[in-house]
Amino acid sequence: MSVQTSPNKHLLRCYGHKTKKNRWYGVCIDLNLAVESDSPEGLKKKMSEVIVSYLETVFNTEDKASIPQLLKRRAPLLDWLTYYKIRIIMFINRFPGNFTFNEVIPFPSAHGC
Repeated sequence: MSVQTSPNKHLLRCYGHKTKKNRWYGVCIDLNLAVESDSPEGLKKKMSEVIVSYLETVFNTEDKASIPQLLKRRAPLLDWLTYYKIRIIMFINRFPGNFTFNEVIPFPSAHGC
C-alpha cells in the first residue's frame, strides 16, 4: 500500500527582506533559522545550506527521541507575522525589498523501503 503525503508537508516556509544597512535578512519560520547575505539569491543559497546542515545534524543525533522536537522548532510569533505580512503585500502588489520562498526538505531517496 502506498502512503500519500501532501507536497506541502515537505516544504519549509521562509522569507527575506532588505535591512536598513542594505543587507538581506532571512528566516525559515518552520525551523527558526536565520541568515544574512548581500543579495536575495545569496540569501536563498545560504538558507538552503543552513537548512541542509541543520537537518543533517538533527538526523545524525545520538538522541533519536529528540528528533521530532528538533524538527518542530517554530520561529517566534513576530517572524510568522512578518512572513504573512509579506505574503499579503506581495499578493496585493509587488513589494520591493521583501520576498517569501519555500525550501524543500532534502530527504535522501528511500529505495527498497
